[in-house]
Amino acid sequence: MSNDNKLIILGSTGSIGKSTLEVIKKNNQNFEVVCLTADSSSVALAEQINSFKPRYAFLNNSLLIDDLKSRLTHNQTTVIHDINQLQDILKSDLYDTLVSAMSGSTGLLLTYLALQSNKKVLLANKESLVMAGDLLSKYRKQIIPIDSEHNAIFQVIGNLDSKEINNITLTASGGPFRVYPKSKFDQITVEMALKHPNWSMGRKITIDSATMMNKCLEIIEAYYLFNLKSDQIDVLVHPESIIHSIVNYNDGSSLCQFSKPNMQIPISYALGYPNRINSGIDTFDLSSIEKLNFSKVDHDKFPSINYAYMALDGSEKSCLVLNAANELAVNAFLERQISFLSIFSIIEDSFSISLNSNGSSINEILDADMMCRQKIKQIIKKYLIN
Repeated sequence: MSNDNKLIILGSTGSIGKSTLEVIKKNNQNFEVVCLTADSSSVALAEQINSFKPRYAFLNNSLLIDDLKSRLTHNQTTVIHDINQLQDILKSDLYDTLVSAMSGSTGLLLTYLALQSNKKVLLANKESLVMAGDLLSKYRKQIIPIDSEHNAIFQVIGNLDSKEINNITLTASGGPFRVYPKSKFDQITVEMALKHPNWSMGRKITIDSATMMNKCLEIIEAYYLFNLKSDQIDVLVHPESIIHSIVNYNDGSSLCQFSKPNMQIPISYALGYPNRINSGIDTFDLSSIEKLNFSKVDHDKFPSINYAYMALDGSEKSCLVLNAANELAVNAFLERQISFLSIFSIIEDSFSISLNSNGSSINEILDADMMCRQKIKQIIKKYLIN
């Protein structure tokens, strides 16, 4: 088997990682899994190791290594927990394609190492581009997005710049609070925010959908992925989540991609590109739905969409600060330390943070991220629930 079909999956026990492995099962003669990684889900990782027999498996939580090893039914996989070993694997010639499915900022360095090593990266980790868009956009032609919205645009235009594009429209489900009155936002609980109407996702991205911060991050991601201006990117609420994005051309034509709201479809497209492979999901029957609904974003309820444009028009590190503020605020909400509405307040307060660092190397970006997180933690203290 050529290296073209040898994969490393970062975050294999998360929702994107699991969906990726489901697609690989449907096309197992075409792919070999070289390495799987997880943070602390030793049971789920053990099941994946037993099924796919990767050469390596990385578990970030060293306290669970013995538990992981005790669950393995073969000795074909070398289990590691040293991040330096994982970094060496990412810089090696053992694989060709990285699936970056880790949630949050932790995937940035690992994704960068793969890009720097001339690997193809199937990107679900939107935070990487938000934090380091200028740096990672240099490798744009190595990236195929897995996010349903960006994958839909990629299916229409590829990774080539097009002067014929007027603008693009990212669709949004509107999350669980699309029709929920803003006057009751102070009553929103963690359990309510985790009930997405259409998609099955991890906890962090599900809360991002509830605040519509996922769409804020996706605007920034599209800005860098497709080399667009910020005013060429718009968002439209589409609660059925059937049409995933729209590309509007200068001649008045618009092209879109539509399918069932299942991540195996964009993942299969990215894995098989430039060919199409079996996703395991049927095509969507338009006659099965009475109507499709579209509406503008309610910016009063969801100011998060405007944060993207504020960050893109701001200082060099504004997007990095925005991402850090959102991550820390979402984590505090999930830990029941702050209210749902405080997520917005913390992000807005964080726009006042100034960083002395103007460097654009990967280490300078990571240092700036660490510095701004310390400042954001002080902001969060103002909003802690007594």
